[in-house]
Amino acid sequence: MKFYIALFFLFSTSVYALDGEVLSQENCASCHEDSSLNLISLSSMTYYSQSELLNVLQEGKMKQQAQHLSVEQKEAIAQHLSKGEGDLAKTNSNDNYCKKDLSEGSLNSNSNWFSWGHDAFNSRNQTNTNINSGNIKELKLKWSFGIGSQEVRAQPMVIGELVFISGSDTLYALDKENGCVYWKFQSKARLRNAPAVDTLSRNALYLIDSDFNVFKINALDGKLIWKTKIPKEHESNTSSASPVHVGNYLLVPISTYETVLAIDPSYECCKTSGGMAALDSSSGEIIWNHRILKEAQFTKKGLITRVKKFAPSGAAVWNAPGVDIEEGRVFFGTGQSTQSPASEFSDAIVSLNIKTGEKLWATQTLSGDAHNVGCEIPVIKRMTCPEEDGPDFDFGASVIQSFDKNGNKVLFAGQKSGWVFKLNTFTGKIDWKTKVGRGGLLGGVHFGMSTDNDRLYVPVSDREVGREYDTEPKPGLYALDFEEGKILWSYMLDDICKDRKPLVGEGSCTVGFSAPISVARDVLYAGALDGRFSAHSTINGNKLWEFDTLRDYQTVNGNPAAGGSIDAAGPVIVDDWVFINSGYSQHGQMAGNVILAFSIK
Repeated sequence: MKFYIALFFLFSTSVYALDGEVLSQENCASCHEDSSLNLISLSSMTYYSQSELLNVLQEGKMKQQAQHLSVEQKEAIAQHLSKGEGDLAKTNSNDNYCKKDLSEGSLNSNSNWFSWGHDAFNSRNQTNTNINSGNIKELKLKWSFGIGSQEVRAQPMVIGELVFISGSDTLYALDKENGCVYWKFQSKARLRNAPAVDTLSRNALYLIDSDFNVFKINALDGKLIWKTKIPKEHESNTSSASPVHVGNYLLVPISTYETVLAIDPSYECCKTSGGMAALDSSSGEIIWNHRILKEAQFTKKGLITRVKKFAPSGAAVWNAPGVDIEEGRVFFGTGQSTQSPASEFSDAIVSLNIKTGEKLWATQTLSGDAHNVGCEIPVIKRMTCPEEDGPDFDFGASVIQSFDKNGNKVLFAGQKSGWVFKLNTFTGKIDWKTKVGRGGLLGGVHFGMSTDNDRLYVPVSDREVGREYDTEPKPGLYALDFEEGKILWSYMLDDICKDRKPLVGEGSCTVGFSAPISVARDVLYAGALDGRFSAHSTINGNKLWEFDTLRDYQTVNGNPAAGGSIDAAGPVIVDDWVFINSGYSQHGQMAGNVILAFSIK
């Protein structure tokens, strides 16, 4: 019965009401307070500012669901959910600005973290660090910084003395030693992703917002160098992965949240495609814009609703691309199809020519995977779910390039199915595959692996959501042999969630490693969904150090801050320092809004 009630309130409401609490209950609560749907709870939205929530209702993921509401009603909902002022997300007037000046020398260091995957190959491997298994126990929390948002999704970047972090609509340049603020850059749209550092000059950053505005920013003063807007073929197109800069190319992944819009039975699902765009990093000019799928065509009408359906659709790019500039290749993974019939390019590893955007090859690892969010709501499943009702085993994790024992280039890809693949970088042929996790909607390999060019390190989530499973989950860390894919060791995560509650909102504690992991020398760093941050031996997986991030913090910028689930963004290691995000409320997890800085100094 609750699903029929949810459907009624989702697409109809008392159009005259302006009471924010009433409107929220009528239009939001039936879904966001249903734990089985793994959505952000209403109480967790306290971390959102009023303007952020209004943007979500007017231009973001909830635009389709909120189209029947007036502007005044949307404003009332946003005001209520943010507690009027968005007090927890409100930036303190005292931003703790640094008292010293920056110079070109501030950007000079042998130890940096330039892109989401650390380097163009997405290795997430830091070799320039003083931290190792012998001194890891000396790692202590030095400072924390509260982001004005309900989650810290964007991973930090580090150049020399500067740490760059983004939250809500603001990019901050912080001092690595103490977290003071050198400058801020603000966008009119939400910043969900990490910036990319100009790998040639080091003195500029590239940033993309949720409206597909791309910015080149001076790293020393935060001033805009150029701005470009990538055309959106559909209002649901968004940026959900970080850009990558190599040579004169800035690569920008293109994704879509149309899979969410499909919960509306009146919505003509689906027409959008994932893609990849290349920009000239000097001028901002778009060089090429590759659409993964051909243009969607009408296929049939819904059996019950008679609403038109279109395909092929989906294949969103949720991960930062890898680049081999020497070979002139870009490589990345794609998401599932969102309507039937499923495409041959969904759930695939794709390689493009970096000069032209031409597809060189594509290797699909799972066929017939057509799925949208409508499949997860029983009352509307028959109306919007694709015929295949696939498992939603897309590639959320970035593809890694490395070298085998003979010096040949190889690719590694981890999938939400729980399978890990080794592929030939020139042909896409699968050399081996290894099953490490059970898999699931949010299971298997979710956001990213790492490698030290000897072993492949794999985090596994295996969250039990979306369906019933006939096998046991295997949440933990795994080390795989390069040559044959044999599991060399495993570290199974213990369950501490029984009495573990979020500090903000109504999210839930979950067992598993969903966030990307990083390796530095002989230490593997991993953040868990339950909020624990740990370091492990690369030799045997044994835990060497641990810090529980689920706590309140006295931040250097004075913002209220709390830790929560660690997801989406991974650890960043430079010289004596380690940085990690804590707090991720998506999928019903534990909200939070803090950046943590650890050091052995």
